[in-house]
Amino acid sequence: MKTKFKERIDAELSTTNFFETLPTEISGYTLKKIMAEDGDKFFYFSYENEKIHRSLAAYFHEETSEYKVRVKVGLTEFCLTKFFTNKLENFTKILDAEIKSALENLSMPADTKTDLLIADKNFDAWEYPKTLPKKIEGFELFITPENPVKITNGSYIILNYSNFETNSDLTIYYNVYTENFSGESKIKLVPNVSYLFDAANLKELETNLKKNLEQELYNIKKFSD
Repeated sequence: MKTKFKERIDAELSTTNFFETLPTEISGYTLKKIMAEDGDKFFYFSYENEKIHRSLAAYFHEETSEYKVRVKVGLTEFCLTKFFTNKLENFTKILDAEIKSALENLSMPADTKTDLLIADKNFDAWEYPKTLPKKIEGFELFITPENPVKITNGSYIILNYSNFETNSDLTIYYNVYTENFSGESKIKLVPNVSYLFDAANLKELETNLKKNLEQELYNIKKFSD
């Protein structure tokens, strides 16, 4: 991190005690005060729930000169745009007002009946995922279509198998804008696009999953061990 940004952060921290007065626990998430730089980011704190593999972190991003909040669901990370601001004073106000609800929402999957963006897909009525094994090739079934996770840019995680020991997984997404399904794997946190699961509807996706799921998880395991 450049000197000018370090000096800015030091000066701002000297004028606020916000990060010193954060609750030690919110909605099952435990506070971890960080106050350290990591590459072009300076992390203030995180709230983590290791049991359900979810966390939230607040930081300053040198590249954009903005304060941000990044959440993590399993091995998938994304930013919550409502927290973006270029002033620390605004950032602490937004955090104070929104962090509790953000953590509560992080624990709750999208409602497939009331979320209008995905309600017509009837994910909860799709029978095939109910036949999937809880574990395959060392991966555990972490997210299912009955309980999808809304992320960014109109995308939802509808299926995920994760191995948290090797930081590797396979994720199936649905995007409301393209109305298509797609896949991505991570091998030791390095993302790789997989075209094996591309589909325009649930019938196509089911065919692709039956054909490729177990073999793809085997391949991911082979390269992550």
